[in-house]
Amino acid sequence: MEYIEQNLQKIYLIRLLKGEDIFNSIETFCKHVSTIKSGMLQGIGAVSEIIIGYYNGIEYQKVNLRENLEILSLSGNIVSNNIGHFHGIFGRSDGSSLGGHIFPGCIVSFTCEIIIFELNPPVFRKRDEEIKLNLLNLPNKLRFK
Repeated sequence: MEYIEQNLQKIYLIRLLKGEDIFNSIETFCKHVSTIKSGMLQGIGAVSEIIIGYYNGIEYQKVNLRENLEILSLSGNIVSNNIGHFHGIFGRSDGSSLGGHIFPGCIVSFTCEIIIFELNPPVFRKRDEEIKLNLLNLPNKLRFK
């Protein structure tokens, strides 16, 4: 197990507008609010198009859907080396849902309300060649017997 103790610095409430890309908008916001080096987020709203994926251990399998969907849950984390990691669960009009890793191309249809919790100290991701993903690189190690 790896861990780090974090302090809550600020909370930002953001509303994305119709036509905005969720992933790119979050990334742009974090670059323009220079104090955000690490954080986590949650959100709700609606989209007209999504690109989501599932990691199969080798690569992400992506699905692109053009469909009006409710954002039931948007969550993720933000790290200092600009590698955001966001997941979403989306609801269909028939009550079914789907979800996965969010990629650029998730377009807001009406609105998207996001809360970003800024954390300190900064956290980074580091490439793990065995798993083939950029994983949180946390300084403290803890092993249980």
